[in-house]
Amino acid sequence: MSLSSRESNLAQYREAILQLNSEFFLMLSERRSLSLKIQELKNTSGRYSHFDPEREKLLFQQMKDEMKGSSIKELLAFSLMMEDQAMAMAPGSYPTWSSGVHLTEPSRELYSMINPVLLKTCHPELFNRLALSSEFSFLKEF
Repeated sequence: MSLSSRESNLAQYREAILQLNSEFFLMLSERRSLSLKIQELKNTSGRYSHFDPEREKLLFQQMKDEMKGSSIKELLAFSLMMEDQAMAMAPGSYPTWSSGVHLTEPSRELYSMINPVLLKTCHPELFNRLALSSEFSFLKEF
């Protein structure tokens, strides 16, 4: 492959990534908007009132093929986005997995900061390593 064709390919790939980046942030904004509408309809209050483990289990099962091959960091990014958007209207209404609220003791492992329902779906072997607090121990049988 000649230098000019490599440079041309490189420019095309960079342009394609730029386009995908723009689409990604547009979709992120659209997702946030829909998440806010869902939160308005839930009309609930209290600790973790926006956490529906049954719904999340179903969602992650439906997305399992799309998430296949995603790195731990990519799954963490998705989990962080969900966490942030789920609490947009009501801080404290969704568990802060990223801070280890579900663990008996803090961990520095990236996988421990991922929504445990998501982790159980994509990486059950990593989920089994989590030291879940009594409040979230039901997720083991879930």
